[in-house]
Amino acid sequence: MGRLQRDYFGEISPVSSFARVLYRHGLTMGTAALMLILLSTNPQVLLTALKDFSANPSMYILGFFATLAFFYFVLVRKRLSLNPIQGLWIVYLLYISIAEEIAFRLLLPIALESSVGFIYAIVLSNLVFALLHYITLRWKWQNCLFVFFGGIGLSRLLENSGDLTLVILVHFVATFLNTPSQPVVSLKPT
Repeated sequence: MGRLQRDYFGEISPVSSFARVLYRHGLTMGTAALMLILLSTNPQVLLTALKDFSANPSMYILGFFATLAFFYFVLVRKRLSLNPIQGLWIVYLLYISIAEEIAFRLLLPIALESSVGFIYAIVLSNLVFALLHYITLRWKWQNCLFVFFGGIGLSRLLENSGDLTLVILVHFVATFLNTPSQPVVSLKPT
């Protein structure tokens, strides 16, 4: 199987196509973000986390286009195809970065904090984040451990900066560097 995924056996099929990633991972993470937004007792939290973007959108738009230029450079350097599907993959990576940051760095820790305290809320939220990657993408546990600690780092960045847009952009770059192109169908090992 690919460098990130666990081996599969029997009736368990690999997550080996863009459509399966959308269905298993994108739908799960998007649903989690949407549910947490709808269940949020303080809708102002999201607006507060986006206040820096609201105050200076041109800086973030410039950063976004610089990020896309960097992606283009990486894709050309790796000799990966530049086609509409690759473009859709990058849009998906942006979508997943937004959904995961809203859900697992902002809203879930806030929902958990009153019950378990700030530190445990961050740890539990990132544990759920890593476990969902283990389940939805069938990632190897070592990769999920990296996702857990990466999530802790993103939580720290959000806590220090209060800037959700910055955290989303950092996540977007990290996700692209981890998976610069969509999965391709591979043959089952014999």
